[in-house]
Amino acid sequence: MEMGGRSGKTRREGTRAAASLPEDVIAEILARVPYGTLCRAKCVSRQWLALCSDPGILRRCRRTLAGFFFPVTPLFPNGRSIRRFVNASGRGPPMLDPSLPFLPSGDRGADASIVDSCNGLLLCVRRSESSQPTRYFVCNPATKKWIDLPDTEATRDGATVRLGFDPAMSSHFRVFVLVEVKNSVAGMEIYASETGGWTYRQSEWGDGTSTRRDSAFFNGVLHLLTTLGSSSVVTVDMDGKTWRTIPTPRDFDFIGQSQGQLYAVHIDDAVPDANQLSIWVLEDFGEQQWILKHTVSTRELFGIRPRSFGTYYSFMVHAIHPERSLIFLTAGTLRSLMSYDMDNKKVRFIWTLGESSKGSVYPYIPFASDWLQDGQ
Repeated sequence: MEMGGRSGKTRREGTRAAASLPEDVIAEILARVPYGTLCRAKCVSRQWLALCSDPGILRRCRRTLAGFFFPVTPLFPNGRSIRRFVNASGRGPPMLDPSLPFLPSGDRGADASIVDSCNGLLLCVRRSESSQPTRYFVCNPATKKWIDLPDTEATRDGATVRLGFDPAMSSHFRVFVLVEVKNSVAGMEIYASETGGWTYRQSEWGDGTSTRRDSAFFNGVLHLLTTLGSSSVVTVDMDGKTWRTIPTPRDFDFIGQSQGQLYAVHIDDAVPDANQLSIWVLEDFGEQQWILKHTVSTRELFGIRPRSFGTYYSFMVHAIHPERSLIFLTAGTLRSLMSYDMDNKKVRFIWTLGESSKGSVYPYIPFASDWLQDGQ
């Protein structure tokens, strides 16, 4: 107890010493810390709350994976799914309120569902039960701003809609809507935030190309996995001018970017209780050369199947860390969210999402950008 008392006293003295620093010095220090630390620093004082909410500081703070949004469906009939958020560390209260309270109630608020996330932005949809059109909007939880997307016929039939934002390439974002005819991509509607309008581009991927919703936006280019059996990744640049098809050595189950490279994951579940994950890297875009970076089996990960997993593993990869060799996946009937470190081959449990958690898990990397206009 005595040691704890001294520790608490030391922390209080440290807090008072930091608070006594000039404001410009505090601001410079806060601009250099990770986003999660910045959120916790808001509790120090009103002065720090104002500083930690300053867009200039938010723009400069280190951007890393903060956590994950995921939907939970209530057990009662006709219950709408509820957004939840868990920190990447699995510890502490959520860094942000998953209800996104800055959004107005109604069609942009709690009833909206997340469709995609990309570098700090969320693409959301409110599917109306009436004759009203489906409404899409993009929001930034870090700046508490949003923008409605104009209606387009292409989004009315359950189309694949993806978000593209790369602050290293442009301060503007894109929304891509795949237009399909007889299960083949015929073209794409592309929304540009700087113009506020949609542009249609005819597909140059060739007849019969069909894609899944798995995608990655990397170096200003949207990458999409094709349907099983196609063994390829198709790409289109942010303006719909350059279309490519990249053959893959496997039918990949996940695609993402990390440390300046494009990663892909294949899950081999042919042998019960011996699933194997293989992680690949696209080493050369020009030569379209994929390199096998890492393989690991479920037996290497867990030994025997944990009881909490139920009768099967049911692996699903949801994200890869932007700065480290970490993949994030769920497994088992309770959808245990875990990270796997490829460097030291360690598995770390993060959170139990639960059986009522259905659908995708969306990684969130905070980014403070000013291009979004205030919601009206």
